[in-house]
Amino acid sequence: MLPTAPTRQALRHLRRICSSGQLATRTHPQHSTSQSIQPICGAAARIRVCQQRSISTTRRSLQEAHSSSSTRSTGATSSAASIPDITNFYTLFPKTLTSGPPPSGSFHIPLGPLKREFLQLQSQHHPDKYTSQPTAHQKSLALSSLLNTAYKTLSDPLLRARYLLQHNYDVDITSEDNSTHRDLTDHETLMEVMEAQEAIEEAQTQEHIDALKEVNHARIEQTVKLLGDAFEKGDVEAAKTECIRLNYWNSLQQGLHEWEPGKEVRLIH
Repeated sequence: MLPTAPTRQALRHLRRICSSGQLATRTHPQHSTSQSIQPICGAAARIRVCQQRSISTTRRSLQEAHSSSSTRSTGATSSAASIPDITNFYTLFPKTLTSGPPPSGSFHIPLGPLKREFLQLQSQHHPDKYTSQPTAHQKSLALSSLLNTAYKTLSDPLLRARYLLQHNYDVDITSEDNSTHRDLTDHETLMEVMEAQEAIEEAQTQEHIDALKEVNHARIEQTVKLLGDAFEKGDVEAAKTECIRLNYWNSLQQGLHEWEPGKEVRLIH
C-alpha cells in the first residue's frame, strides 16, 4: 500500500535539505555467496542517507516552528493546525498506534486505520492551506514530508523492522560498510535463497512461477510472524536475523513478479 505522492514543493524542499551536505560514498563489502546474487546498492545507499538527513532536518524544523509558534500570538501563526507529537513515527499516529512501538506495543499494525489517520492528518496539515502564511506553510511542508515517510515506513513490515532496529537499538541493518549480512545469514538460509533463485531462473511457464510465488509468500508470512515475536520479546539478535531473511524473501518476490524466461534474478539486500 503506497503513500500519497509528495507535491513538487515537498520534493524541492527535500532536495534542498539533502543538498546541504555531501553524501558519503560507500563501497559494498565482499561476500562469499554466489556471484549470481548481485546487490543493487549504490543508489539505494544515497537514498537512505538522504532520507535520514531529511527526516532529521524535518524534525528539527518542526520543533523550531512549534517553539516559535508557542511564543507568538499573531493570527497567521496561530491559525495553523497544531503539530502532532513528532517524537517518533509511532507518536505521529496516536489514534491507531496507542501503545507505541514494541515491546510495549504490537509489531503488527492495522493498515486500514493507519491509512485513515494518515489521510486525515495530511488533509489537516496540507501545505496548500497555508500558502499565504510563509511560516505555517514551511511547517506544513516539513510535516507533510515526515508523515509520508512515516506512513510508508510503518505500512511495510520490512521498513518497519529496519526503523525499529535503528530507532530502538541503534542498529543500522542496511549499513553497507560492515559484515552484518554475512555474519547473520546462516548457511541454511543462504542455501534456501540460492535454491529459490535458481528455481526462478529455470522456470519455463507462468504456472510454475505462480506456484513459486505461493511458496515464497508463505516464507514471507512466517518470517513476519517471527520478526514480530522477536521485537515484542525484545530479542534484538533474532530481530536482525529475521529482518535480513525477510529482505531476501521480498527480493525473491520482486524477482517472481518481474520474471521472464531465462532472465537473471538479482537480489537486493
